[in-house]
Amino acid sequence: SMLSAPEIDIDANFKQTHIVRAGASIRLFIAFSGRPVPTAVWSKADANLSLRADIQTTDSFSTLTVEECNRNDAGKYVFTVENNSGSKSITFTVKVLDTPGPPGPITFKDVTRGSITLMWDAPVLDGGSRIHHYIVEKREASRRSWQVVSSKCIRQIFKVTDLAEGVPYYYRVSAENEYGVGEPCELTEPVVATEEPAPPKRLDIVDTTKSSVVLAWLKPDHDGGSRVTGYLLEMKQKGSESWIEAGQTKQLTFTVEGLVENTEYEFRVKAKNDAGYSEPREAFSSVIIKEPQIEPTADLSEISRQLITCKAGSTFTIDIPISGRPAPKVTWKLEEMRLKETERVTIKTTKDRTTLTVKDSMRGDSGKYYLTLENTAGVKTFTVTVVVIGRPGPVTGPIEISSVSAESCVLTWKEPEDDGGSDITNYIVEKRESGTTAWQLVNSSVKRTQIKVTHLTKYQEYSFRVSSENRFGVSKPLESKPIVAEHPFVPPSPPSRPEVYSVSATAMAIRWEEPYHDGGSKVIGYWVEKKERNTILWVKENKVPCCECNYKVTGLVEGLEYQFRTYALNAAGVSKASEASRPVVAQNPVVKRFSLAANNNTYFHLYPDSPGPCAGKITVSRVTEEKCTLAWNMPEEDGGAQITHYIVERRETSRLHWVIVEAECQTLSHVVTKLIKNNEYIFRVRAVNKYGPGVPLETEPVIARNAFSECYYFHSASEFVEYFS
Repeated sequence: SMLSAPEIDIDANFKQTHIVRAGASIRLFIAFSGRPVPTAVWSKADANLSLRADIQTTDSFSTLTVEECNRNDAGKYVFTVENNSGSKSITFTVKVLDTPGPPGPITFKDVTRGSITLMWDAPVLDGGSRIHHYIVEKREASRRSWQVVSSKCIRQIFKVTDLAEGVPYYYRVSAENEYGVGEPCELTEPVVATEEPAPPKRLDIVDTTKSSVVLAWLKPDHDGGSRVTGYLLEMKQKGSESWIEAGQTKQLTFTVEGLVENTEYEFRVKAKNDAGYSEPREAFSSVIIKEPQIEPTADLSEISRQLITCKAGSTFTIDIPISGRPAPKVTWKLEEMRLKETERVTIKTTKDRTTLTVKDSMRGDSGKYYLTLENTAGVKTFTVTVVVIGRPGPVTGPIEISSVSAESCVLTWKEPEDDGGSDITNYIVEKRESGTTAWQLVNSSVKRTQIKVTHLTKYQEYSFRVSSENRFGVSKPLESKPIVAEHPFVPPSPPSRPEVYSVSATAMAIRWEEPYHDGGSKVIGYWVEKKERNTILWVKENKVPCCECNYKVTGLVEGLEYQFRTYALNAAGVSKASEASRPVVAQNPVVKRFSLAANNNTYFHLYPDSPGPCAGKITVSRVTEEKCTLAWNMPEEDGGAQITHYIVERRETSRLHWVIVEAECQTLSHVVTKLIKNNEYIFRVRAVNKYGPGVPLETEPVIARNAFSECYYFHSASEFVEYFS
């Protein structure tokens, strides 16, 4: 099924204009098509069709029927069909042949003694036929019956004469066409035709004070044939019989002064022309003379959203109409502070408006302005918000500097407390080398409150500053403390495991090796801690850090077993603790007797000690990419005690740190595993007795790689030497 816009089917019999006699029926028929089925709507300007018309609609035609037509059913009927694909309309014109509708409103002029001139507009509805003439009628206000004054008035104006003097009359006018006389239009108020004016229309008491009254009235309906020249006001106290003159005026308002407070008065007004005074018009009610109690109010409608926005440095004005009786006392406040006139602030107040002007405005002038109006009837406060927008305040500090290295650092700050009343658009970051005065721009369009500053010079000291910017300008800058561009320090790695190398009943001497890594800042000392073997408590031994890698611990208790550990210290802090030393008993050494050998290599000991170095050299064999075999001899000097085991260690030549490979080797050889291919190593071996580890013996450097397995041919001895060199 294809979609199609609506179509209206018009055949040869189709009539667009329908003329019908009053009392007959109208029937309008229309056929249509379209997919989807269109919606069909009938309409008529200024009419609710559902009240008069019966409408029947199917998917393909619609009928509108009006029974017993009258002239109001005449006009244009519009039929519209619409679907998603479009719409179509057609207009029917209906003429109803009927008597005319009422003429337009009647006005009058030239009222004199015994005559009046009436005027009116043609009827809106002519009944489908030309209007032939009008019928004018009058009626005395005290009677029921109408008298025809003119039955064939051709024009839309007529002078009525021979009116009884001083008698009020009503008037009405009807139109006539070929179908008869239509509905009349009638004057709502009766009119007296005199030479004096008609009385003024309605007298109102507009206002009172404690000694006066303001009166206002409307002009009379007619002037009696000569111009109204003024008005006479009269008054009397309630209960008195006589009216007295209160004043005369040419205006339509008058203030009567000198009245007695809390006294009740009545008022009336007369119009005057050349012939004399009109009948009086009395006020609707009497009035008591007193100051009215009207709660004060202010009109903020001129200030949109009660918000005034102003650029810093310019002038803003809050101008507010006020009212209230008695005239209110006016107070202005900014937040909690009462405003007084100053060089910059002007306050002008009259009984009906108050104006606050602030010139050379500043950010601090922003806030809620409270206008308080007070009189005996009440107190009211009104609020106007003023936003003075300007450049922002400085960013909120301090500027934090982190991730410092030799070439970069990261700056972090907080948004300004005062954004200048407008969103911060960007931050401007600058740097300055110490010893110079010039600031260099780093970046002028930073969006976040953080930036990584790069391209610093190593060991150069820098200060930084940050400014905030909005669309009105740039803040004052906030400066950082200076920093030096260098790699950051960390605490050192721990020292090696301490070794006890001398013992007595009350003292022990320990030694250790400095940390493998100094944390980027040189080691400035060591802390030493001791522990009795049977407790868990470590006790700090030295009050100030010791500078050497050895320390004598005194004040020990004979017979107790002790352990020691150390910490290294640099500019960044303290390392983790070293490994604890082996437990050693505090006891005096046993003097040992032994013969002095003639051999010059013998170590002569009078006291027991840890062992001397292993004799001879360490042999390194079976070297591969990941292992090798070490072999060594016993030391010539055992330190006066049995050697219990050996400690085997390795160090990569590119590093300072010795790594224990085997802590308790019971033999004179060891296979070292887990080497890294092509790394260069040094190995060392120490003998251990009950007094501790002895003097180490080191190997030459060894590279972890497989021995040659290929066969080489050389043409000469020099080629062989050159190859292996």
